[in-house]
Amino acid sequence: MGSTRGFRLLALGAPAAAFLVVFAVSLAAFRLEGREHSATSAAAALADGERLVLTLAAGSFEPAEGYLAAASLDGSQVTPITSAPASGLAADVSAAVSPDGRTVAFARSVPGEPPHVYLAGLDGSGLRRLTDGPEAEIAPAWSPDGTRIAFSRADGDRFDLFVASADGSDLTRLTATPRADEDGASWSPNGEQIAFTRFARDDEDVWVVDADGTDAHALVRGPHEDSSPAWAADGARIAIVRDGRVALFTFEDFDVAFLTDAGPAKDAGPHWSPDGSRIAFTRDPGTILVMGADGSNPTPVPLEGRATGAAWVPAG
Repeated sequence: MGSTRGFRLLALGAPAAAFLVVFAVSLAAFRLEGREHSATSAAAALADGERLVLTLAAGSFEPAEGYLAAASLDGSQVTPITSAPASGLAADVSAAVSPDGRTVAFARSVPGEPPHVYLAGLDGSGLRRLTDGPEAEIAPAWSPDGTRIAFSRADGDRFDLFVASADGSDLTRLTATPRADEDGASWSPNGEQIAFTRFARDDEDVWVVDADGTDAHALVRGPHEDSSPAWAADGARIAIVRDGRVALFTFEDFDVAFLTDAGPAKDAGPHWSPDGSRIAFTRDPGTILVMGADGSNPTPVPLEGRATGAAWVPAG
């Protein structure tokens, strides 16, 4: 998913409301009528053998419930990763796959509790919490070497960036902004910086901070709503969401260019293919598309249900 403004609405003193809010962004997508598309043409345009991790909506009447599954780019070989816990149901969102392609990190919310970051094997094995604190935690992102995970943690009624080792140890705070929310972390390819979304005074901008928490500064700011940074493997480009469209920021000219067209549907959650040639993203109402890095040939991934928040599985 893209910016987690729905999470920001959490009243942390009333955790029973958390579950209803967790899927707010996804539900907004699900309320729109689905678009028809040709599974045959989509499959022909997508490469074989590559996979995405998706959140698939559970049920048929806009439930605040969803679980992770892996699927091929042609929509086939849908393999469940997470399922309903013994206590009832859950909303599993914001999937991020480890660089070795073996583990997925995600935010899980269950009724009566705030969301927390969980880890599981790509085959669904070894489900576990990353940390054991009571605070709400969302939007995990793996470091390029797979040893650390950045995420957002609630401090009072705001979210700040934190980073921990992949086993949950060595928790370190990166930002402390009592008048802003921060989420949507994305590591630079060399692991030295983290791009993120800062939401303050009804405005969203893309910022960057060194991985040790120093030198936080704005990267993309201005009159637009800019969020959901995704750093390309070449380090020279960052895909973002600008005003509901996927756009591309380049360090060469320090400019932003739109990749998708304006329309009634909103785009969210850009995610680069491992080789940097394509971008997967979500389009309302819960359709996953894959396009070229230049915005060419946006092609729906043909799925039977609705999905949101695509994360590419690295080639293993």
